[in-house]
Amino acid sequence: MVNLTINGERIAAAEGSTVLEAAQKAGIYIPTLCHHKDLTPYGACRLCLVEIRRNGRSLVSTSCNLPVEEGMTIVTDTAEVAATRKECANFILSRCPEVPAVQRMAASLGVEQPSFPADDPKADCILCTLCVRACDELTDEHVIGMVGRGADRRVSTAYGERVAVCDTCNKCVPYCPTGAITHLPDAPIGVAFKANANKWKRIRQVVQYAFLAIFLALMALTLLRTAPPAHAGPVNLFSRANPLQAIIAMIGGREAIINYFPALIIIALTFVFGRVWCAWICPMGAFLELYGRVGRKINMPRLRELKYVILAVIVLMAALGSLAFMYFEPITIAVRGLTGIFRPVVEYTQLEDKKDFVMPGIAWWAMIIPFALLLLLNVIEKRFWCRYLCPLGGLLGLFSKFSWTKRFVDQKSCVKCGECASICTMGAISDKLDFKSDPAECIMCMDCGPVCPKNAITFPKGELLTFPNEVDPGRRTALGTIGLGALAVGALALDVGQAKAAKSSVLRPPGAGEDFLAKCIRCDQCIEGCPTHVLQPAAFEGGWDALWTPEFDPFVAGYCDYECNRCGEICPSQAIPKLSLEDKRKAVIGIAQVNFETCVRCMDCLENCPYECFYEVEVEGIRGVFPKVDPTNCVGCGICIAVCPAQDERAVVVYPVDAVPEDPYVTTPVTD
Repeated sequence: MVNLTINGERIAAAEGSTVLEAAQKAGIYIPTLCHHKDLTPYGACRLCLVEIRRNGRSLVSTSCNLPVEEGMTIVTDTAEVAATRKECANFILSRCPEVPAVQRMAASLGVEQPSFPADDPKADCILCTLCVRACDELTDEHVIGMVGRGADRRVSTAYGERVAVCDTCNKCVPYCPTGAITHLPDAPIGVAFKANANKWKRIRQVVQYAFLAIFLALMALTLLRTAPPAHAGPVNLFSRANPLQAIIAMIGGREAIINYFPALIIIALTFVFGRVWCAWICPMGAFLELYGRVGRKINMPRLRELKYVILAVIVLMAALGSLAFMYFEPITIAVRGLTGIFRPVVEYTQLEDKKDFVMPGIAWWAMIIPFALLLLLNVIEKRFWCRYLCPLGGLLGLFSKFSWTKRFVDQKSCVKCGECASICTMGAISDKLDFKSDPAECIMCMDCGPVCPKNAITFPKGELLTFPNEVDPGRRTALGTIGLGALAVGALALDVGQAKAAKSSVLRPPGAGEDFLAKCIRCDQCIEGCPTHVLQPAAFEGGWDALWTPEFDPFVAGYCDYECNRCGEICPSQAIPKLSLEDKRKAVIGIAQVNFETCVRCMDCLENCPYECFYEVEVEGIRGVFPKVDPTNCVGCGICIAVCPAQDERAVVVYPVDAVPEDPYVTTPVTD
């Protein structure tokens, strides 16, 4: 062992070691950009300067290649050393003014701006020769070296020719302190790695927009109603593959819904590959990927907990039998938004006489508001919805914390350039946490891999559980859930807006039972698939928690087609049961009743009723023969309303089964 003194501290160092190594072992910081313990010292950057004091004389020298000697005295922070380091840092910064690693080092030595103009402001090689030494000493390939003199000095291969081994070796890459190694014009190092990273990025983009095309095609089939009822199931594919819809519908309905078996595939994919749904499959995510500011513009990581609060409240409400907060579900938002926008267009183009077109009312256009809001929020930050609000993203994020595949940053290679953070569409990469990312926030888009100059970002199979992370649901999430959940539960318990009474006054689709609101996910696909438009989105007539659920409205639109059972086929949650055509015809929606005061006795209802539930009667006190409904045969299909002549006060009304008013008239059946 060799004894020496550094900054007044007695240190024992191994014989043959350098002053820099001795200082580092003792915890004394000496800056350097060109040194690595695996490689022979070179002293290129001159930042590791120290003052050597011996026999009353002092000498400033580099410490990385200065061997320790018995009794030597070293001072690392004298005024002369600091001034010289500062000048050397100034030279390096002037050569590479835009390199983050150089900027950080220069700033730590008191240089904020370079004193000399750069020949090439984009230059990032500081001529430290670490890559050359790695090529010579670690691989024994001797492929790259220093060529040229003065300002023309650079790293290159012999004669600037491509060498095949550089495509696969890459052993020099981790040693480059600035990331310049993969940008060398004469030595295409890391090309194969970047090509592979770019390949996966392109594959992801192709898959993402292929799924978007499939989604749009299914929406078109729904709007155009070209798919026959027997094949209507696939149009709800994205809903059936949605884990949030599956879990919440089953909690609300208190039953296993086999229709949601595709969601098991997505859950399995999440446990293996992480939150891939959001970047590879989700159509709403594909829309939000198209524009917006990347990186982090809102420096509030805890704001991301809001999606967990929304998720927890949705689960709580479902447990109480209400799916009201499924307004926040992204697939239903996309379906309502797109169909809300394009359905009037489709109807207009399909009309032979354009004068017959009736513009939808405010209640219809209100369905588009959530979709429009999501698109507007993207202006603030790209994928603002996905980052802070999406409950489906929150659910998949929780699963992703246990995923087998995660984003990994090799800290030995990373130069903290920030390129990955600046391009991250989720703002999931934290510069304060060594550019790592929370697996719950990373959507495995793989955009960060190709931009990393050090090939330090990979997506390996690793730990199944990583805690703690930047954003883990905790006390704030619990408090937010309690607060918001209490408001929602209170609104249900206090019957705000007389919601309980309103529910019983609304006609529902055929087969819908008492658990309808506990299973309906508000996707409105049944509304778009209804060929006669008799299903309409509810506003608040069914209560605040029934907003945008389908209501059967023969008074505004059409009637329930006797030959159609599409709504049950298309409903992903089976809130509208999947009935055979025969069983659907028997499903009671409501009971019709004739208003004899306004009936014009045209008998169209009697002639057109497929259930033959009308018969002729004479009404006491009113002259003439009128049609009357036999409630034992009536299912409330609304065909009678469709054929009834229009007038200010309707002659036929369909009432909910439990809300049929008592008939005040005395009637006598007409016999032949």
